[in-house]
Amino acid sequence: MEKHEAVLAELEQMREGAAALMRAKLEAVARQTRELANRLAGDLDVVVPPDLEVLFPIGAVADHLRSLTAPPPPSPVLDLGVLRQLDAGRAQSEVLQELLRQIGLWCGPRAIVVVRDTNVQGWSGAGFPNGDPARTWRAALAESQALTKASMGAPLLIRPASDPVLSNWFHGSDKRLLLLPMSLRSKIVGILVALEGESGLNSAVIQQLTYTVGLMLETLATRPTVPSPALAEPEDLTGETPPPVEEAPAEAPAAPEIFEMTPPAIEEEPAAAPAVPMAAVDAASTLQLAVPVTPAMPAVPAVPVVAPAVPMRTPEEERKHEEARRFARLLVSEIRLYNEQAVQAGKLAHDIYRRLKEDIDRSRDMYEQRVSAEVRANSNYFHDEMVRILADGDPEALGI
Repeated sequence: MEKHEAVLAELEQMREGAAALMRAKLEAVARQTRELANRLAGDLDVVVPPDLEVLFPIGAVADHLRSLTAPPPPSPVLDLGVLRQLDAGRAQSEVLQELLRQIGLWCGPRAIVVVRDTNVQGWSGAGFPNGDPARTWRAALAESQALTKASMGAPLLIRPASDPVLSNWFHGSDKRLLLLPMSLRSKIVGILVALEGESGLNSAVIQQLTYTVGLMLETLATRPTVPSPALAEPEDLTGETPPPVEEAPAEAPAAPEIFEMTPPAIEEEPAAAPAVPMAAVDAASTLQLAVPVTPAMPAVPAVPVVAPAVPMRTPEEERKHEEARRFARLLVSEIRLYNEQAVQAGKLAHDIYRRLKEDIDRSRDMYEQRVSAEVRANSNYFHDEMVRILADGDPEALGI
């Protein structure tokens, strides 16, 4: 019995020892765990810093998102002032030059090239950094797929670097380039090329202005007043006090820089309505007779010279003659505008008519169909304008 009790006592002692050992080990583990937790808590600010931008920066993304939602900067407005400036031109060259000026608000360098048979030739440009290189542009349509398509009436938006001719003209630029066909009387006569500028490229506005200019050129001879009635400032009969208008600055905002040179086409001057037939005026203004000096003669009573009476025209007749002059000037200006090289060569060789017979005959037919026989009976405005515009005042240069 005592032996059994001794075994039991020994087992209890062993159990207590094992429990004490386990308790000691668990306390050691718990102590180590507490120390590790304290270290981890101390390192938490290193792993997750108080400034979360250091851990996960989103400031740049936020700035970008704000820029995307910000309203775009105001763009130049196509207002009545632009249309009035275009409408003020009294000749084709004036209107086209004004178009090049005005569209500079919506593009960079731009130019007009003339389509002639299977070739294109630069007419005038604006906004280029060094002068006006457009005047030296020459190319065959076959060399440029883009110009060929535009000459067939298709507007294009391309990059000059993709076309050999345009790449040469715009020095391999990779910016966007707009090509717009320009037509007169349903015939493509030119192409407007406009390169993207610092302010971008607003194709829609440029197309609107180019279309408007085409209509203006079609009706140039029949618009006697400036501005056209629809563009004039309306008269306010409401009796209301108009809102205050801010005073204009001393100097208008600078327009895009234009390196303007005299265009190949001659600048026409508006012809004042003469009180005598045009033929008499031209003869007096172009002929200068050399009067020889004769020996002094005895004085004789002066006999007054009476000029032959010239019938006065009625206001309606004067209006018809003025319209005929304007129409003749428009037709002949168009001939020179698109045939400058032939005009210059014809002046030297005195054979302008031979070189431009087809264009001159077609324009003369249009003049005779438009102008009444009554006006043509006592005037020759079409011939007068050919002498003035094509031959620069030398009738012999026409070769007629």
